[in-house]
Amino acid sequence: MSFHRSCEDIHIRQEDGCTMLLAKVRDGHGQLIPRKIRLDDHIGNTDGWFIWGGHNFTRTARNISLEHTEFGPKLCAELEMNNGGTRGLQGIMLSEKITNNDGHLKFLVSLSSSCMDSV
Repeated sequence: MSFHRSCEDIHIRQEDGCTMLLAKVRDGHGQLIPRKIRLDDHIGNTDGWFIWGGHNFTRTARNISLEHTEFGPKLCAELEMNNGGTRGLQGIMLSEKITNNDGHLKFLVSLSSSCMDSV
């Protein structure tokens, strides 16, 4: 997976109430192509925890940031719990489920090779 190893300028941005992951993504010819993927289509909030396969985490998140780690980009935020409180800063490793497929960011929907296209 490790999409971050073939990308540059990896960052997040808020667009229309959603969190977008943006990067310059290297294709098979070595060209860097600007791409983005809507993280809210793939990540949710379950009682204060990030969850893959959920949706719209941004609606219940505060202090959303991207931390660059040796293992890849880590999405961080304070997520609301069902009771209205938070568990403090939570994180989810984006390289676990996002890959670079010939210059396109793809979300891996399972351990198989199935993918969903980027925006």
